[in-house]
Amino acid sequence: MSEKEAKNNRIEEIFSIEKEKLLNFIKERNDYIKNLPEVEKKAFISSIEKIKESKDKIERLLLKKDTNKGIHDLLFSFEDLPLFGKEYWFMKFTSNDGSKSQFFLMFGRSAGDIEVNGKYVENSQVIDDRTEGYCISWVYDEMQRKITDHLGTIELKDDKVTCSTEDIQANFHGSFPKYTLDISNGEKNICCLNIKEPVDNKYSCELSENFKGLFGYRLANLYFDFEGTLFDKDFCGKCYVQKVIVIGPFIPWKWSRIVFRNGSIFTYYIPNIEFVGLEYNIYNSMEFYDADTKILHRFNKSKVQEYPSKKSDKRWVITAEDDRVFVVMKSYCKEEFDFTHNFNFRYIENLVDVVDLKIETDDKVITLQETGSGLGMVEDTSGFVI
Repeated sequence: MSEKEAKNNRIEEIFSIEKEKLLNFIKERNDYIKNLPEVEKKAFISSIEKIKESKDKIERLLLKKDTNKGIHDLLFSFEDLPLFGKEYWFMKFTSNDGSKSQFFLMFGRSAGDIEVNGKYVENSQVIDDRTEGYCISWVYDEMQRKITDHLGTIELKDDKVTCSTEDIQANFHGSFPKYTLDISNGEKNICCLNIKEPVDNKYSCELSENFKGLFGYRLANLYFDFEGTLFDKDFCGKCYVQKVIVIGPFIPWKWSRIVFRNGSIFTYYIPNIEFVGLEYNIYNSMEFYDADTKILHRFNKSKVQEYPSKKSDKRWVITAEDDRVFVVMKSYCKEEFDFTHNFNFRYIENLVDVVDLKIETDDKVITLQETGSGLGMVEDTSGFVI
């Protein structure tokens, strides 16, 4: 058998497997769609039918399952997005000096038209390694302030991705495992942060993907250290840099990442579907990295209970495995975002500190006395957008 025939047979095998997965996915999705309000149902079905127009792009995404695309390559490339495709860079910087300083930058694009915070972003086409998108950045540094919230141009060149808006120019550049983020407003420097792999944490990066039928995601995560300046002040701590490609609609999720003074990390991720006031978990993940022992602990059956407040101090109680995990977090500020395309998706970034902590491992109980204070973000999401 020639190499070409073998490759064609492999392609047919892949799509046979994916077809079977897709049929199962469609059955589950139909059960969900039939319970939607009539207007949402028609819009969703109409969009699904248009997927045939993106067949070639989807095939290329599926075939990439056989390649080992590195983290660096994913960070500095544009995906050929099919229908429902979205592509975002997300960067979160949390201080570990005892202050409550946190800094965020997010920019990206969508295969279709979308409205972000009332500003209309047209279908982003990549021409000469440039495309139009959207950029949001804000900071808490003794006070809360927004840096940019505007349409922007995203450009790739060698080992650098640049996003420019009417307010700022942000440059993320370097080579694994060392990167730099520079942001300026004209001649005024906003930040210059050097990002590097921590020497004492073997769980510092990941490259993963998960496709179910024609929907899914591919992402690269860096859990690195950083140091530099922010608004001419020293700024250092732990950062979370992510590049994610999502093929499918936005559905609600619960996510948080907390950094403790001793370097320990607590995080959970629970995507879910909301229906008639009830939530159905699609996935449930919780992890705690103990910086003292350098061991990553994973927990099942995590639950997140929210306690709203008319003030800014909303609280969350997080538990898992018969209270082996018990965490209480309180917000001190937030930013809200709206994504609109046929439907509306609300995304809220809450900055929080940890009020109480108890993590039971096999040989000890970890509290705030061992970890020191905890600081991070809780994401609130609701609604649906294609």
